[in-house]
Amino acid sequence: MPFTKKNHVDFEIISDQIKLLPAYLQRQQAKFKKITGSRFSSVLGFNKYTTPLQVWCNMVGIYKETMDPVLAKVGNCIEPKIRDFVSKKLDLDFKVYNPAQVNWDVFIGDHDVYGGVPDGEPIDANGNLNYPEKPMLEIKTTSIDSFVYKQVDGETRLIFDAKGLPLVKKNGGKKATWFDDNQKIVIPPDYKLQLGLYLYLRNIEKGLFAICFLKGIDYKEPEKINLNQREVHLVNMNMNRNQILPFIETGINWYNTYIKQGISPKFTDIDHVWLQEQLRAGI
Repeated sequence: MPFTKKNHVDFEIISDQIKLLPAYLQRQQAKFKKITGSRFSSVLGFNKYTTPLQVWCNMVGIYKETMDPVLAKVGNCIEPKIRDFVSKKLDLDFKVYNPAQVNWDVFIGDHDVYGGVPDGEPIDANGNLNYPEKPMLEIKTTSIDSFVYKQVDGETRLIFDAKGLPLVKKNGGKKATWFDDNQKIVIPPDYKLQLGLYLYLRNIEKGLFAICFLKGIDYKEPEKINLNQREVHLVNMNMNRNQILPFIETGINWYNTYIKQGISPKFTDIDHVWLQEQLRAGI
């Protein structure tokens, strides 16, 4: 979708940066978003889908990225089932948050720059957080096949065939990216950073990934999935504060430089193309 705020009214494009105009900065600064787990790798420049500029635009409220509605439905339907699957397998209960009810941040008051909502936090029989004994949960759903996508109004959307199934680009292509030459599962760096941030905010070191590989039919009928007929991997991750602290400090510096000052990171070649798409969409 195009920008939600107006060029020359709320912001202006100066050479290779976007600058928020003083009135907008003063009016909206208290509403600027924190760096969450899903934004962390983009802020650091490690995300192949979202650049630092793009996440900046979202955080300062001049652009709103919408998730593919099909992928959003898949996540909403399947992630709770994966959480239940993990709970039964490990005999471990997890505390689950309604993001809207916690204002998309369970760490309010703990940090001025970082926040977010974990997928699951372990609890004991009394409902208390069971740290550091048990791990924090991070859920990932991914397709077995790689699919075909296209750009619609500057945003990526999944393409479907005549049967309502995702159009396959390469059979088994997506799953293959998750494994090394020894067929050992490898967690992508941006996901490690996501979970690592939340471990840091809770001052713990144990995390657990639950990764479920989905078939094409799961994108058409996610509510019918039977996880006993799907491949679900549980992968432990330990990350101490010293390992993630350099990234934390880089993120804080980025936030103070760009979010607080109301001026964006400099454009990359990818950003120039992206901005042209937004201009055509009605910026």
